[in-house]
Amino acid sequence: MQYEALAPIYDRLMNFVEYDEWLGLIERVVERYCTQPNPNILELGAGTGLLGEALCGMDYQYTASDISFSMCKEARTKRGLNICAADAKFLPFKKQFNMAIFLYDGVNYLLTLDEYHDFFASVYDVLLPGGLFLFDITTRENSIKHFQDFLDFEDYGDISYVRHSYFDKATSIQHNDFTIYRQSEEKNEYYKKYTEKHRQKVFSVQEIEKAIPKQCFSVLGIWDEYTFKKYSAKSLRIHFLLRKTGDK
Repeated sequence: MQYEALAPIYDRLMNFVEYDEWLGLIERVVERYCTQPNPNILELGAGTGLLGEALCGMDYQYTASDISFSMCKEARTKRGLNICAADAKFLPFKKQFNMAIFLYDGVNYLLTLDEYHDFFASVYDVLLPGGLFLFDITTRENSIKHFQDFLDFEDYGDISYVRHSYFDKATSIQHNDFTIYRQSEEKNEYYKKYTEKHRQKVFSVQEIEKAIPKQCFSVLGIWDEYTFKKYSAKSLRIHFLLRKTGDK
């Protein structure tokens, strides 16, 4: 899962995403819960930097990271972001931050609860005392409602793709399989074929909440969508807000 073929078309693929909703949520979280008026924010899974670019424009001190070298390249080339290629489970930063964010269900790429344990320990290390951690998950309800057996395709001329999404109820794994055709660099009639298979594990809220190390974090909220309202069985996206408290 390196987004090698997807990275060049990611912005076009995600043009429906309402990033303004996340920006609004981040602003409200900072206003309500952050002790620093202008916090320094670390984004995990920053992708091509669409959200990061907006955060920089809002005068936040911003640092980006993503596990994919290809996505990092796009973020640097398109948006001039200083971004670090890093696995969220093993973050290399010595600097600590007032806030970390991991949005658009990037957390769902963690396939085991052991990976969650490594992940929370890693985020803990890069947060200042009292620092905030905001992340979201996509839910089983979302997979069943929208991605049980979903097929879409798009042709951009230079690049085209076919995506098949399907949900395995027995394992709670969401599959997203891409077939991508990219025009050769010589811009002739030849196209190269790529395939990427993405898997996301849809854990329940209760499983994730249990995996949060209570000696390290307090849970400030578990909310429906982009609100501060309690989630429900019908929630399609759920946000968690944690605060760093004690020692590991």
